[in-house]
Amino acid sequence: MQNESNQGANEPALVTALVAPLVKLRAAVGDGARPADATMSAMAALPGTVRASDDAHRGGLEQLASSDTARAAVPVIRRTGGELAALADVSESLAPLLTSAYDMRDHAATSLDNLISGFRAQATPLVNAARSQADLDSVVNLAADFVRDAVGVIKAADGHMDALIAEIGNIEQPGVTVRADLRLDRQV
Repeated sequence: MQNESNQGANEPALVTALVAPLVKLRAAVGDGARPADATMSAMAALPGTVRASDDAHRGGLEQLASSDTARAAVPVIRRTGGELAALADVSESLAPLLTSAYDMRDHAATSLDNLISGFRAQATPLVNAARSQADLDSVVNLAADFVRDAVGVIKAADGHMDALIAEIGNIEQPGVTVRADLRLDRQV
């Protein structure tokens, strides 16, 4: 990530001041941290694992139902199997959206890093060579162009994230019931 520590020792104060809005925009995008590979792999494997276990679940359910020894348990087991399958479907739908969100964030961060380094590379020699206010005005105009480009990057990323949020809203949510004594968020 581009920041104040990345500036050259010879960077003029004007360049440092003019690059500050770009640096703030870049900081707002985040540091690029992603979930651990193990977490992403587990999330990707979840639907397949649930679907693979569904056959065994169905076989056991059929044995219970045919033996008539656990009549009260059969509807609960059926509902649980259905809820697990619905959760697998949701997980399968969310995984690519999550990956797309991280990819968009990474793309925006890279674009902003390039804008920051590009501005510094262009503005520093211009400020060092400036002999008049008109020379410095051209650097300020250059900064405005770079900020406009950076805002465009942020707007594009924001639009992409809004589209992903809309897609998440369109995913059918399963009606899963969790007993109060099994909930992780219960009061202790």
